[in-house]
Amino acid sequence: MHEMSLMGGVFEVLEQTLSQHDIKRVLQVKLKVGELTNAEPEALAMAFEAYSKDTLCEGAELIVERVPVRGCCRKCQHVFTVKTMFFLCPKCQNTSIEVIQGEELLLESLEVE
Repeated sequence: MHEMSLMGGVFEVLEQTLSQHDIKRVLQVKLKVGELTNAEPEALAMAFEAYSKDTLCEGAELIVERVPVRGCCRKCQHVFTVKTMFFLCPKCQNTSIEVIQGEELLLESLEVE
């Protein structure tokens, strides 16, 4: 389950951020997770629960926003949502596509007390 290692990275950022402020506890953590990470929201929730035990994040709500895959054709510059894992420009049928969205794992926001 690679979600544990992904959440480990999230908690490194969380710990660094929280150490710079006087926080009593974290109420909510919002993540943006690209579809190409292949991270399952349920597995991320389990990993979050495990990492948050005995921390300021224990009991916090985890919100996972899925980010669709978007590509940009290198030939015609058309930007489009990739519906399948077959990367083909719907405008010119070119297969040289740059992924511009969908690979991210971002800590979007924190709600704290």
